[in-house]
Amino acid sequence: MNHRRISLAALIALPTLLVAACAGAAGLPTAGGGDVELVGRPVGAPAAGPTAAPNPGNNSNGNAIPDQQLIVYNGSLDLEVADVNAAVSQAESVIKGLGGHVAASRASDSGDGKSAYVTYRIPAERWADALNGLKGLAKRIVDEQTSSEDVTAQVVDLDARLTNLRSTESALQGIMTRATTITDVLKVQSELTQVRGEIESITAQRDLLANRAALATLEVGFNPPPVAEVTQASTGWDLGKEIDNALASLVRIAQGALSLLIWLLIVVLPVLIPVVIVIWVINRLYVRWRRTHPAAQPAVAPPSEWPRSM
Repeated sequence: MNHRRISLAALIALPTLLVAACAGAAGLPTAGGGDVELVGRPVGAPAAGPTAAPNPGNNSNGNAIPDQQLIVYNGSLDLEVADVNAAVSQAESVIKGLGGHVAASRASDSGDGKSAYVTYRIPAERWADALNGLKGLAKRIVDEQTSSEDVTAQVVDLDARLTNLRSTESALQGIMTRATTITDVLKVQSELTQVRGEIESITAQRDLLANRAALATLEVGFNPPPVAEVTQASTGWDLGKEIDNALASLVRIAQGALSLLIWLLIVVLPVLIPVVIVIWVINRLYVRWRRTHPAAQPAVAPPSEWPRSM
């Protein structure tokens, strides 16, 4: 009976010892107990402890570690061109000749001339050539903005995290093959799912940074030259049209006057005439009453009774 207990304990302890050995070979700290936190940290937390510096070239998991700086270039140009359509066509030829392509474009016509706005993706090593080529198409450079960001350290960090996560994935897969109970299988499967989710997320981040570093983004606006004031003032002026507008205004004024007269005859006069008659009758009655009822004159003493001055 004791022999069976010892064999069972050895069987249970064996996966833990194997995981500890795998984690130690991958440079990961191990936990003291349980077979869930087998790599010394909860899944999703940053790797603890120092990580060995990667060597140039490719690492053991197939992720290319950059042996040179990865720079993300972004910029915008606002160009004044003689012919927008011709400039857009020439610019596309320049970019394609450098190995780039058009990522997005739109055009507008506000009445002052057609404008176009194009977004290009350009190989990073041809960034300067693309700027010079596009600026050479312009009569005037209205605005220019460029920026750069070094993402080498971010890519190296993501590669190191991928290395650790894939080592953890391999260790969990080894435990999965030796799990004997459903509880152990489900527990390891949950950990394995989380690790694989982190691997996919970090891989997507790394690929995005690598793509941005490989292909720079440049937004270019193509606009026609401004119209001269004299030309702009004379554009659209038509003598016949002005005469028509003047006659139309005169007709509208006559129509307004006639409408006012109609309102006076139909609405105002029928209301105003009775009011005027009533006021006139009241005034006549008042005048007649004043004639029949003269105001009393104040009594005045004769001059003989006036007081003599001293």
